[in-house]
Amino acid sequence: MPIAPGSLRNRVIALSTVWTVLAVAILGWLLVSQYRANAERGFADLQQAQLYSLIAAFTITADGTLSGVPNLGDRSFLDPGSGWYWQVGLVDADGDIRRSPSLADSTLARPPLSDIPYDDQFTRTFATQGPAGQTLRVLEAEVQIGQGGEIALFQLAGNQSEFDDAIGSLARSLALLLTVFGVGVVAINAAIIVFGMRPLGRVRRALRAIHAGEEHALPGRYPDEIQPMVDEMNMLIDNNRRIVERARTQVGNLAHSLKTPISVLRNEAERGRPVEPRLVGEQASAMKAQVEHYLNRARIAAQAGGTAFRTDASEALERLVKVMRKLNPDKTFTLDLPERPVAFAGEKEDFEEVCGNLLENACKWGNGKIAITLGEAKGGLFEVTVEDDGPGISAEQRAVALRRGQRLDETKPGTGLGLSIVVETVDAYKGEVTLSDSALGGLKVTLSLPAARSLS
Repeated sequence: MPIAPGSLRNRVIALSTVWTVLAVAILGWLLVSQYRANAERGFADLQQAQLYSLIAAFTITADGTLSGVPNLGDRSFLDPGSGWYWQVGLVDADGDIRRSPSLADSTLARPPLSDIPYDDQFTRTFATQGPAGQTLRVLEAEVQIGQGGEIALFQLAGNQSEFDDAIGSLARSLALLLTVFGVGVVAINAAIIVFGMRPLGRVRRALRAIHAGEEHALPGRYPDEIQPMVDEMNMLIDNNRRIVERARTQVGNLAHSLKTPISVLRNEAERGRPVEPRLVGEQASAMKAQVEHYLNRARIAAQAGGTAFRTDASEALERLVKVMRKLNPDKTFTLDLPERPVAFAGEKEDFEEVCGNLLENACKWGNGKIAITLGEAKGGLFEVTVEDDGPGISAEQRAVALRRGQRLDETKPGTGLGLSIVVETVDAYKGEVTLSDSALGGLKVTLSLPAARSLS
């Protein structure tokens, strides 16, 4: 599958590849360096041991000549041109030189002492060219071996070229193996990344299908890291669809509700006589009320289900009860709030309108006692109950009381819209309104509303 240059998948694969290449290169360099250091240390220790064996094998005869048959335990000192040689000679005796069979008639070259001086043990190490063209590592020492103070020069040469070739061969083999390993790691990482990001491709295709009208939501299950995003997107899509549907319904309802006052005004105008100001005022007030009502419903529908609004329910209820106490000094209000704060997932005006309507009804019908209780959030919902000690509503009348414009007692002032507004607002937030008997003797209204995750 082709990968777009700016895609997240391409970036992750590129970063993973760069890191793998660097890691493999550093690992290879560390392995070769460590191996070289250990091999050089072993090479130097071997030459040191062979030099000691060489020194121990020679003595000075009575006539002042060198005598000895060294056995260093390595056939390389017997094979001509092997790169492993030894050479021994007296410092003050010209021509008295002993050589390994591998060196034949050749002589090991040595740099001047001024260039490479002896250390405090009268030894030095240097590189030189061997008779067979190899680079030699020579360990040299001057040792007093005779009773008369004779000093002998001992030289032991090792094949540095052979050593370097072995290191180079190892480096090439290791480079090949690490390259194969790195390519495999990059391929596996790319496959894992492509496979791991397949759900994002599903999301993209599903969104394209929704845009084309082929789907109405993101289908199926996704990994735990993506599923919350998918759920939120489905909620947003569903909320937008409900907003459009409600907008169409509200426009139709508004048009229908305006027909009657418009028809009354047109009939009066067509009668050819002056229209009574009272009639115009009544019909204009009716149209204004209808427009405000449906505008308010459209606003609630647009906000319900959103996450941008958070209302402190405890604070709002305390404020409402304080106002009601001033307006109804003859009533006794009891407010019970939970210890932990509760947040309403909606706008403050909607919460205050719903609870304010319930408190107004309780004040209107209650005899003297009104109790308000705010419950803790459970399962994404919280409850608000408003109780009074009034006459209450029978089970048969409760369904009627929730209908728009229904009034059970014409002796009380009002329009019959209070409970229906509460029901419509709560329904817009996917809540619930329940009517039941109160322990105070009157009506108990219970609201179930969506709770926000936090107040922040």
